[in-house]
Amino acid sequence: MRPLHLTLEGFTSFRDKVEIDFSGLDLFAITGPTGAGKSTLIDAICFALYGSVPRYANEGLVAPAITQGTNEARVSLTFEVDGDEYVVTRVVRRTNKGATTKEARLERGADVLAGDAKGMTAAVTELI
Repeated sequence: MRPLHLTLEGFTSFRDKVEIDFSGLDLFAITGPTGAGKSTLIDAICFALYGSVPRYANEGLVAPAITQGTNEARVSLTFEVDGDEYVVTRVVRRTNKGATTKEARLERGADVLAGDAKGMTAAVTELI
């Protein structure tokens, strides 16, 4: 799996929309001062692919990933596997009891390969 493009908005320390283009890079390093959001970028990639944030003890816990003062977090990752390009997108929204996945989909070109959170996680796991 090779990440090509990451877009996140409302995800932990990234309140505003941020886009990172990895395409054309053979090697990259995520650097910056403490609190700059380096770990959050890794969290966003994991969240996009698998629907969870590994550093949270509870796999189903996603509410803390939503930026304070907002009701929704959106993460989209374009990646390549065996020469094919895929896009995974997850959107979570605050609820009275935490957060729920509002949208989850895995696409290859115009084809939607999975359209819900559970199906998408299973498809991504099999793909990668």
